[in-house]
Amino acid sequence: MIDLQADVAIVGSGFGGSVTALLLERAGLRPVLIERGRHPRLALGESSTPLANLLLQHLGQRYDLPQLVPFGEYGSWQAAYPQLACGLKRGFSYFKHEHGRAFTPRNDRGNELLFAASATSDDADMHWYRPDFDHFLVREVQAAGIPYFDRTEVTATNDGQHWTLQGNADGEPLAIRAEFLIDASGDAGFVCKSLGISREPVGMQTHSRVVFGHFADVGLWSDLYAAQGGKVDGHPFPCDDAALHHIIDGGWMYVLRFNNGVTSAGFMLDTRLHPVDESLSADDEWQALLGQYPSVQAQFVAATITPECERIRRTPRLQRRAVQTAGPNWALLPFSAYRLDALHSTGNAHTLCGVERLVQILEQRLPRDARTAALQAYDRTLQSEIDTVDEIVHGCYSAFSRFDLLVSYAMFYFAAATVSEHARRKHRRQTASEFLLSGDPEFRQALRLASGQLQQVLQAGPTSRSDEEAYGRFVAGLLQPYNIAGLCDPARQNMYPFLKVDYTLRSHE
Repeated sequence: MIDLQADVAIVGSGFGGSVTALLLERAGLRPVLIERGRHPRLALGESSTPLANLLLQHLGQRYDLPQLVPFGEYGSWQAAYPQLACGLKRGFSYFKHEHGRAFTPRNDRGNELLFAASATSDDADMHWYRPDFDHFLVREVQAAGIPYFDRTEVTATNDGQHWTLQGNADGEPLAIRAEFLIDASGDAGFVCKSLGISREPVGMQTHSRVVFGHFADVGLWSDLYAAQGGKVDGHPFPCDDAALHHIIDGGWMYVLRFNNGVTSAGFMLDTRLHPVDESLSADDEWQALLGQYPSVQAQFVAATITPECERIRRTPRLQRRAVQTAGPNWALLPFSAYRLDALHSTGNAHTLCGVERLVQILEQRLPRDARTAALQAYDRTLQSEIDTVDEIVHGCYSAFSRFDLLVSYAMFYFAAATVSEHARRKHRRQTASEFLLSGDPEFRQALRLASGQLQQVLQAGPTSRSDEEAYGRFVAGLLQPYNIAGLCDPARQNMYPFLKVDYTLRSHE
């Protein structure tokens, strides 16, 4: 019989759960980490961003966990952990495809968008190869002496003061009594199921699902692009060293390359335009989608599923949202609280924001009433952030059929991201509005105005060039107070290099 007392029990050992355990231990608390599966394992949520990297660096420095700091940049990762696979991510690249037609580059680059997030490869972002990354973090948890149990199913009861978790740890009875419980179980929804909390996507506008896999021998998009007459020397970075987005009718495809020869790819599809056809297998649907877009198909002509992935997989609608994300003695990390969509790679940074907030609350060892108030604020903040991300992603989905409108509306993401990153660099802590400016009322109002105007333009029917240019000017005006990256500039022809800025952040910090 294993019988443990802990300050905090964490269910789920993805990167969020493991980082939380490491931080809590350094803060002087007694965590325990519980996992129903085992590592290494396939996991999505692979693409990082500058904000996620800054958070890892800051958390490693603040909590004396130097092993986390190299994960903040591609160059330092390669120097410290060359054995851990990852992918070079210089930024975001988007290419608009027409149904049944090969991609044809335009002289004005009107069917592509590249946005650089780093000046060089050394200071670039990464795609995390989660089987390696998550397994590394779990081993760090074990090395720190934190109790860790995998292949362990538990049930939980809450008497209002403590949690009791009971189960079986690799055949041995297990009982854990903890003052606080953190749900890092993601889709499993451990706490929500234990407490009967709804996870229906109430109020969420995005409707998407994914057909995906891990592949070997995926071709370079830049080779196909150049073969069609595209001028790669005009790109601010190699377009494959990115979160590559192929925009299609009613959805998009992500292509994330790792340096171990594996590529993660998936079609994210609007469920209202692309409902699941149960008469087709996931593999049949994958092949059918490729067949509709000849240039995408050419990139995958030699691709094969990796042995670790085994098969093409697909999901029903992805979106879920917990109606409550924290209580007096429990909390959900963001990726357990909700799931939205992979567009713009927001998930990992958001989870690390949540990790930092919860650890800061718990390490203070507040009186119960004060801690409850802090957790209520955590819930309000997280719910507001979910609304902001959802509005950004939903608007982009609406505009997939009109690439010029998509480019204009997507500037809200890039404006929010760059200002949030500069707030982190300046303050080395979270500010009230940091995660995509969701705490900035003026930004939220500007986003609502842009979203409403976008829907009006789309509902009016086919758009003219003048309509699209007018909407671009409208967005540029709304974003002027937040435009620190030279956004909304027609002269750039959708090519945005990395700009170092010296910017004094104002009240929206």
